[in-house]
Amino acid sequence: MTEREVWEMAGNIVAQFGNDHDDLFVGRFVDLLQDTAAPGDWRRVAAAVDAITDAPKQ
Repeated sequence: MTEREVWEMAGNIVAQFGNDHDDLFVGRFVDLLQDTAAPGDWRRVAAAVDAITDAPKQ
């Protein structure tokens, strides 16, 4: 995945599931990542999701 694809996927995940309870969020997140062709990219997507959710809200 390119950096752009990583951040787009992370942004979509947060937009769709960001308000879910932690257990539900993790389950959906793992389901989405299983569809990703390169499991090595999972860590990058997870880090991007963390960065987005930890960022101060504007």
